[in-house]
Amino acid sequence: MPKSYQVSTKLVRENPRESGTGHSTESENVEEYLETIYRITEKGGRPTTTAIAGELGVSAPSVSEMLRKLDNKGYLRYEPYGGAVLTAKGKAIGKTVLRKHRLMERFLIAIGISKNKVHNEACRLEHTVSKDLENAIKREIGERRVNRKGMVSLADMKPGQKGEVVSIDSGQQAKRRLEDMGLTPGAEISVSRTAPLGGPVEIRVRGSSLAIGRGMAQKIYLKVDG
Repeated sequence: MPKSYQVSTKLVRENPRESGTGHSTESENVEEYLETIYRITEKGGRPTTTAIAGELGVSAPSVSEMLRKLDNKGYLRYEPYGGAVLTAKGKAIGKTVLRKHRLMERFLIAIGISKNKVHNEACRLEHTVSKDLENAIKREIGERRVNRKGMVSLADMKPGQKGEVVSIDSGQQAKRRLEDMGLTPGAEISVSRTAPLGGPVEIRVRGSSLAIGRGMAQKIYLKVDG
């Protein structure tokens, strides 16, 4: 592991049941469902039983049973054949887990894990990342120096161009909003449209459509395909 990423591995525990965190397999399963429903909703989809089953690779009856349990616990509202809608409590958890997942993907890519493995690895880690470790990783990633040779800002890209986000040079609050929308280093984006007269840049990222203001787009640097 590169020197700049020597954060304490003691903060990530392989087996939550043996770690004393109280983070059981059952609670991880709850988080996985809430994250999946939040992710589907974020993309503009409808989290039906079939859609959730497809994302998680489980049977529709198993999803229906779990959704009824989550409804009883106040995490969502479930209507058979109608899908699920997260409550404020469920949405907060789903959003947090997805944020940790994306952070772990960034970290794993930064330390050299191949891209075809980072998603599954992040799925395993996202449930056991402590707040201290989350903050430490953010500091380490945020402090990296980025060589922008060969990169362009999102504001300079043309419709039809695709690229990979490398860095976002904005304040923490704005960066956090972008991360919550899926715009993180390592994310693949495509430009759909650039509005005239300095208007927003419309993009597709992680299956969702976003309109990024031109000022913010100037602070997002990408490695353009081709």
